[in-house]
Amino acid sequence: MGIILDKILLFLPHLRYLKDKCTKALNLLRVVTHTSWGADQQTLLHLCRSLIRSKLDYGCIVYGFARGSYLQMLDPIQKYALRLCLGAYRTSPSSSLCVLANEPPLCIRRRKFSIQYCLKLSSSSQNATHNTVFNCKFKDLFERKPNQIHPLSIRAQPDLRAVGFVKRNALVYSIPVTPPRSLKRPHINYNIHYSSKDSTSPQIYRNKFFEFCDHYKDFSQQYTDGFTMGNEAAAAVVHGNVTKTARLPNKASIFRAALHARPLFHLHSLSFPVAKRRILLFFRTLCQAWKL
Repeated sequence: MGIILDKILLFLPHLRYLKDKCTKALNLLRVVTHTSWGADQQTLLHLCRSLIRSKLDYGCIVYGFARGSYLQMLDPIQKYALRLCLGAYRTSPSSSLCVLANEPPLCIRRRKFSIQYCLKLSSSSQNATHNTVFNCKFKDLFERKPNQIHPLSIRAQPDLRAVGFVKRNALVYSIPVTPPRSLKRPHINYNIHYSSKDSTSPQIYRNKFFEFCDHYKDFSQQYTDGFTMGNEAAAAVVHGNVTKTARLPNKASIFRAALHARPLFHLHSLSFPVAKRRILLFFRTLCQAWKL
């Protein structure tokens, strides 16, 4: 998969290979930075991100727990690439180059990707690495040996706490049995949504709603919406005298709450005769989320 694994997982061979690979890309970048006919700064930064940064980012979650002294051999590559793109002096500090190019240092990027991976993994309990990251069995062992290289499950915990991550608030995602490509795209009517609430009379909305219901009078009417109050979020489906509700994890967005109401509708509509599984009236929030 493009990562060299040594016997004791020091990742030193991979880091040397990565350094040589990026050095060849630096030669190409150095050619197009000619002072008289070279590319402009923005084009050079795009080339730097596509030719060099992409190589440094690939697999950084895996090799990112190597010793800091080993990882430092990659920092001069980023500094040299940014210096070529910005036309800076050799003595320019790396922090200044990162600020001017709007590029974070490599150590911060590795932490960022580790956090993103853990957050994504928290919603997939069926993943084989889920228990390895969130149920580490050797935490006490590594705490007694602070000089040992810590795995991702221990290294990411301070960063996850810093961003306010709580595992019980993560919404568990399950892989659907039906492939998405085999589902039919629903028909969405935006006739009521097009008007502005500020400049439209409520009576006009009421008349449009009755016209809409009359047009689909032979269909079963169901109403869905998402709600947020402070950090709490929930979703609901209403059909006649039946109401289905679901509590979502804290800090869920209003769009996530509104979209979560659709699976509730699907489960509730399975109990209806096939002829009545016709219509679902989306509220405005859900229409906006669907457009996204």
